[in-house]
Amino acid sequence: MSPILLCYGCKDRLNTATLALRRHAAQMESAFELIRSSPAEQEVEAARTELLASVSEAQTAWDEYTAHLREHRIIG
Repeated sequence: MSPILLCYGCKDRLNTATLALRRHAAQMESAFELIRSSPAEQEVEAARTELLASVSEAQTAWDEYTAHLREHRIIG
């Protein structure tokens, strides 16, 4: 069986994806807190914009990580 070849790029991309997902989780927690406070519509829209940005960032980082793993033939 041949060894799995990894590189520092694997670790960097994983760290980037992990941090992006943590930022999204923090945004979600903030949104849950906001909902409990009967927010104004402007606050809701600002939270929605931030959530959309954070989920997009997390998805992009995850896609880059998994694409890199495909280059190493770790995943199909």
